[in-house]
Amino acid sequence: MPGRPSWQEIEESLSRSLLRGLCWEYEQALRKAPAGLDPQIALRPNILLAEMRKLGTADAETWTIRINAEFAAAQRFDAVRDVFLHEVAHLWASVHPEGRTQADHGPVFRSLCNRLGADPAAARSRESFAAPRGSPRDGRDERLDRLRVKVRKLLSLARSPFPEEARAAAAKASELIARHHLSEIEEGRPREFTSRYLCAPARRHPRHVFLIANILQRFFFVEAVWVPAWVVAKGCVGNVPEISGRPHDIELALYVFDFIENTIRRQWDMARGAHGFTGRDYRQFALGVASGFYSQLEEERSRLSERIRAERAAEAGAGRFGGRPCTDLVNVFDPALGAYLRQRYGRLRAIGRPGLALRSSYYAGRKVGREMVLSRGLESHSNASAAPRLPG
Repeated sequence: MPGRPSWQEIEESLSRSLLRGLCWEYEQALRKAPAGLDPQIALRPNILLAEMRKLGTADAETWTIRINAEFAAAQRFDAVRDVFLHEVAHLWASVHPEGRTQADHGPVFRSLCNRLGADPAAARSRESFAAPRGSPRDGRDERLDRLRVKVRKLLSLARSPFPEEARAAAAKASELIARHHLSEIEEGRPREFTSRYLCAPARRHPRHVFLIANILQRFFFVEAVWVPAWVVAKGCVGNVPEISGRPHDIELALYVFDFIENTIRRQWDMARGAHGFTGRDYRQFALGVASGFYSQLEEERSRLSERIRAERAAEAGAGRFGGRPCTDLVNVFDPALGAYLRQRYGRLRAIGRPGLALRSSYYAGRKVGREMVLSRGLESHSNASAAPRLPG
């Protein structure tokens, strides 16, 4: 019998799979190529993992893209893909009739980034809503900074051992975030959007992941689109929910995703001992937790909607309320985010899931979800939802 593979063999296998994944990404990118580009772009570039300082480089003369090997080993595949597509845009700009005479990050390069769904900056600052704030930077949104501070404090209070106090703090944090977004949408403030994978790509995802993606889309001001994605560990194409929104909304959504996943794992250990569940009950338990949390948030959002409507009716009676009010305060939709989605994905269609025979483990999980309180203090999303990594 063959022995177990060594770490070096595993690393080499995952590196080969990652490079195959980037080749697959290039094939997807070719479908978005604008007319008028040099036919050379149809030739797949050489893609190398290299030891270097930059995250990535593109060499038009040798038609080669190099990706920082250490970065590729340590980051999720979507982060590596972002850098790769950034370099693809550089490569294509170098053979564009107008791009040849422009600076590296000129208009042609930026238009290609938009077409490819690439980040022109290649690496954004990803500051977590729930994490401690770093040093201030120029151009920060002061209102958003004040909101961050309040939300962090409330999520800390949500760890209170007194259930009513904890629930009230979490509900207040959710209300502050909702009111902030309503004012942004109604005042028409300029907003920038980006996209990230919600979790690691897989050939099949458990049902509760679909429901969590729906929770984030319904209550946390992001939009989730299921997209094909390369599964590095399996060396094949799978899919993944990709969430889009403002950077701070995406960070909060990732935090909430990990919070729910961690809660499911912790509560499962207790439920298994208390109810005698077996491993086959885990998926239904997880679906129940997500379903219960969804119902809790839906009730809270409906109550908030009633309060806001009453406040606005009173303000309108006094002649103080103006602007363009959102008509649906339960399902708030950002038209600017909708335009971003149309540009990034084109035409979208809804997907459904077949029904499922529910067992007692589902209802036990639903009870947990109904009582779950979002708070600070669980594992950061930077580790909890990481995709398979190259060891080393």
